[in-house]
Amino acid sequence: MTDTTALRRRVIDMLPDVIALRHALHRIPELHYQERETCKTLRGALSSLHLDVLPPLMETDTIGLLSGEKAGPCILLRADIDALPVADLSGAGWKSEHPGRSHACGHDGHMAILYGVLRTLQEMKREIAGSIRFVFQPAEEESCGGKALIDKGLLEIAPRPAFAFALHGWPRQPFGTLSAAPGPAMAAADTFTIVVRGKGGHAAMPDKASDPVLAAAQVVSALQAVVSRGVDPLAPAVLSICRIEGGHASNVIPDEVALEGTTRYFDRSLQPLLKGRMERIVRGVCAAAGCTADLTYTEGYVPLVNDADAVQRARRVVTRLLGDMAWSDVHPLTMGAEDFAFYLEKVPGALLRLGLGESWSALHAASFDFNDGALEHGIVALAGLALDVCAT
Repeated sequence: MTDTTALRRRVIDMLPDVIALRHALHRIPELHYQERETCKTLRGALSSLHLDVLPPLMETDTIGLLSGEKAGPCILLRADIDALPVADLSGAGWKSEHPGRSHACGHDGHMAILYGVLRTLQEMKREIAGSIRFVFQPAEEESCGGKALIDKGLLEIAPRPAFAFALHGWPRQPFGTLSAAPGPAMAAADTFTIVVRGKGGHAAMPDKASDPVLAAAQVVSALQAVVSRGVDPLAPAVLSICRIEGGHASNVIPDEVALEGTTRYFDRSLQPLLKGRMERIVRGVCAAAGCTADLTYTEGYVPLVNDADAVQRARRVVTRLLGDMAWSDVHPLTMGAEDFAFYLEKVPGALLRLGLGESWSALHAASFDFNDGALEHGIVALAGLALDVCAT
């Protein structure tokens, strides 16, 4: 069994370096598949650990293996690395140096934690029977980078992982606590685009036009019935219109209007129902208004489903290493999406939430900055899980 005191002491001793790396990464946020400076910084930090780091599968990923002294199972640990197109208004001394971009979802914290885990485990190799596959993954936010890596053969690289774990910083959860629950935890997320086409004209003579603006407005209202009147009230689902664009002048009726949005659900059988009802409503509303429409519906993130045994293992490890109060059984469902779900389709595991504080700024807010105080618990939890899976 891992010496709890020794493990925590190792983590505490390296925390200044972990925090420094987190701040350095926070300064250089990069969007999906553009994480070149981030990748360079990560590979530089890892170079002193003498790990087996692979050439990138998709240019900006960093994947490698930490092998123990004896043979045994492999555990996969993943951190996402991309940022958001959100200005950094956190006021931190290490604020973003890239205007209009920030780590408003905390991926700088996730990267720093995984670095701390690898540094800790490299110092404890004699206690490891097996290996740790580490993945610093690009494009979590918008482009399903996890799925893309899996499609490139990530999970086929020997040794195949027996378990997969990741964590996510979580505002509104008590500081330093970790949580997970078996079964669905985060929703599937699809996207759609609707282009409404009509006949433009002079705003003073709307009778001479087929107004796509009016038709688009009616489509927005009518689509609210897809969930409220088409889905079992006990089956959570969301349909949101998030962008409307059309026209360039206050006195000209345009020829077309574009709408974009998202659907969210836990039960994958809802996808064809949502798509089918949307198609019928869009087509019917636009026909009644003398317009036509094209609906493009794109499947995105799948539901994230935690493995029951993996959650139980995480609970046991966290409470042993950090105390009973460090584990929270409060783990509400969220309609947010997370591409670690693609890993959990293939490998049993779980996504843990790491509490950043009940009054902490919300994810994706311009004011968000990861709570450095939570790094220690994140490192101890993931390192402890790796040591538990790969026990000598």
